[in-house]
Order: sequence, then structure tokens, then C-alpha cells
Amino acid sequence: MDLFAYPVSFVMKFWHWMLSFVVDPDSGIAWVGSVILLVVTVRLILLRSMWRQQYSMRKMAQLAPKMKELQNKYSGRKTPEDRQEQAKEMQALYSDAGVNPAAGCLPLLVQIPVFLGLYHVLLNFSPPGKTLEEASAEGNGAFGPEQVASFLNAEIFGVPLASYIRMPQEVMDSLHPGLVRGDILALAVPLFVLAGIATFINMWNSFRRQKAAKAAEQKALAEAEAEERAGGPVVDGEVVEIDGEVVDAGSGPADPGDTDRAPARPGEPKPGEKSPDLGSMAEQMTESMNQSMKIMMYLFPFFPIVGAYFFNFPIAIGLYWLTNNIWTAVQSHIFMEKLEKELPMSSREGLPPSAFM
Repeated sequence: MDLFAYPVSFVMKFWHWMLSFVVDPDSGIAWVGSVILLVVTVRLILLRSMWRQQYSMRKMAQLAPKMKELQNKYSGRKTPEDRQEQAKEMQALYSDAGVNPAAGCLPLLVQIPVFLGLYHVLLNFSPPGKTLEEASAEGNGAFGPEQVASFLNAEIFGVPLASYIRMPQEVMDSLHPGLVRGDILALAVPLFVLAGIATFINMWNSFRRQKAAKAAEQKALAEAEAEERAGGPVVDGEVVEIDGEVVDAGSGPADPGDTDRAPARPGEPKPGEKSPDLGSMAEQMTESMNQSMKIMMYLFPFFPIVGAYFFNFPIAIGLYWLTNNIWTAVQSHIFMEKLEKELPMSSREGLPPSAFM
């Protein structure tokens, strides 16, 4: 855990040092500011990769019709060589479009260690089993004993930043004479509830965008299939032109006398037949991920509240969690506005993404 804690504490120490030129370094404002600026620092570092993630996911939706063609092409070919060839062609599609399917992994892989490191640092300012005098005499990551003592004395609304809901009474007495659990609850409960609400709002918005994206992607696939059947481009369900005539895409072939469906192409599955190719497997995985995300959307917001009670999240953790989610909400809004201009949802060249995080 020290591997994560030291760089996090170093960033916090830097910002605390910078703020000490403006405010009292032992004040709660200086320490709250260092936590907030830690969030800003991490999110600015991740800003480009987060943009690439959302831009790539939005561009991937453009490939839906081509991916469907590829799926049909290999639907009747199940040998290992065919699967390998299909994977190569899928990768070529991604490469030609400048899309990286793994682009969404980096931000999460960075934020989790940051949170773990911050949790370790903040908890070790007042570690369980040690008196405040013992904690003040030791360092904590990049912080020396002097900074540890300063943090332990820092307060917000009269409540120490290092305090947590189940803090023993004797520790509260030594941390802040006259402090009672009700004081901590009065700040911790609304803070961690707000953090949970902010988490839910962000996840709900993400899930809502996923559903809209999937609907738009299915519409694009349906239009592409209609074009292929009718032999011309389709706009709003109608073929623009076939041999100089406007024909409805759902009315069948251009020749009124030809009412039979065209025979299936070689290798194309029959109606009702399912082929366990890469495309269908990807769809199943996407559906499974959507279901998992829907469950997480209702469970994960309770984590800050549960953590505040069972894992002794200090007040400072709640500040970090709430600030991080506010940043996420604002950033997502700005990114969506920008993406709507560059890749509008109504454009066949810019469909919405399969996922937003």
C-alpha cells in the first residue's frame, strides 16, 4: 500500500506547501484545499485519456454496420483459422478508424490506486491502535511528523478532518477536547450521503447514455441492412433512389412481382439460427456488462456510506469522494457538448458511443 500512498502524499504535501503561502498551514482550509487540489491534479493528468476514451467509444459506434457485415461474413465459418482471421479484420477496422477498444481502462486503473493511496494516507494520520501523540511523532508517506501534527489539528466546521464516525471517545478527547460523536455525525452523515448521491447521479447518467447509444446503434444497423436489401441508401426508413424511383425500404424488392426473399448468401445463418461467432459473443458480453452496470448503479452509491461506518473513512475521504464526483459530472457534461458538435448523434458519421464513463 505504501507504493500508492507515497506519491499521493507527495502531491498533497506539495499543494499544502503552496497553500501555506496564502493561508495558515495548520488551518482546515489549507488541508481541505490540498485534498481538493489532489483531485484536480489527478483528473487533469487523466483528462486527455478520458477524452480519448469517450471519443474512441463514440467512434466505435460508426463501425457497427461494418462489424455486422464482418459478423455475417464469418457466421458459417467456425474453424480456429477463421476466428483468427476475423479477429485480424476486426483489429484492422479499429486501427483504420483510430479506435482503441481498451482506451477506457487507463482512467480506472489510475483512479483506483489513487483512492487506495489516499485512504491509506488519511487513515495513517491517526492509525487505530496508536495514540495521537504517537501518531504525531511519526511520518506518514511524504509527510514528516510536523505535517502529521498539523493535519491532526486541522478542522472543518469545528470537526477534525482526521475524525471518523466510530472513533473511540478517548481519541476524540485527545484530538479535540469537548468533541462528541454527535459533532462528527452532523458533518459525516450529510457529507457521505451527498457523496453517494453524486455517485448515483453520475452512474445513472452513464447508464442512460448507454441505453440511448445502443438504440442509435441498432437503428444504424437496421438502416444498413435495409440499404443492403433494397439496393440504395435509406433515409428515415425510405430508399432515396433505386433506378430513379423512390421505394420504401420495408416494402420489399423494387420489382412488385418479386415477393420472395432473396436467398441467403453462402455462409449466412438461416432465420432463427444463432452462430457463436465473435460478433454475437461481443453482443452477449455487452449485454452482460450492461446488466452488471445496472446493478452497480444501485449498489455502488452506498459504498461511501458503508465505508464511513465500517471502514472508518475519515471526513477527508468524504471530501475527496464528493469533489471527485462533482468533477466527473462537470467533465462529462463538457465532453458531451463537445462530442455533440464534432460527432452529432443525428449523423451517420457520428453515432453515440456504446459506453460512457
